[in-house]
Amino acid sequence: MNRQQKGFTIIEVVLFVAISALLTSALLVGVGAGVSRQQYKDAVQSFAAFLRDEYSKVINVENDRKPGKCPLVVADGGTPTNRGQSDCVVVGRYIATLEDSGGVDGRAYRSWPVYGYKSGDRWSYTLGSESNDYNVGWGAKTKLSNQHHNAARIAILMYRHPESGQLAVRTHAGKYNDATIANFFENKDENGNAYSANTHTQKREICVYDNGWMIGERLSVFLSPHAGSSSAISVNPASEECRRG
Repeated sequence: MNRQQKGFTIIEVVLFVAISALLTSALLVGVGAGVSRQQYKDAVQSFAAFLRDEYSKVINVENDRKPGKCPLVVADGGTPTNRGQSDCVVVGRYIATLEDSGGVDGRAYRSWPVYGYKSGDRWSYTLGSESNDYNVGWGAKTKLSNQHHNAARIAILMYRHPESGQLAVRTHAGKYNDATIANFFENKDENGNAYSANTHTQKREICVYDNGWMIGERLSVFLSPHAGSSSAISVNPASEECRRG
């Protein structure tokens, strides 16, 4: 008795291969998107952790008498004084974006200690020479909500007032240095021009985004102007302005 052998036709094989390829492609895209989302979230959390660590240095500031003179005392022509003595103390941290040939894309930051020096009844401020660098991970970039890409000049001042003990966080789209950091304390830009102080009474948003503006949840790091702990820095869904940007 003759048996008829059954099998797949060429059309069925081609359809099977095509469907398998589509399913594999969709799976790879989904996995890739998932990895990208996780990398983005990791970058946001890492950036927030960097700012919290800087803020904790302000909350738990160490004004011991380590070697290294207060630069303001030397600049004033007085006798060099070690940190921790009554006329020269560490009051906070200054954090700023770094520039490169392509502009300021908010990927790299540098932080410095801020010294306060009291002369008579007046406090003046300057930056310490030691610094720390930080790079936002996974190719993510940062900017203030009203800034354009590659124009993300961000200055952050975290300090404890040397007499009142009040903690404060300030941000500005500027760039200060050793000679101009005192302007930041007085609501002035790096050129000494006054600007609206209401930015110091409102929570400030730093947008965190990736190169391709991946579709999905956008997150931002928010800085409260006053807080007694590292809770001053939080991660929350981005504002509409950040999502559009």
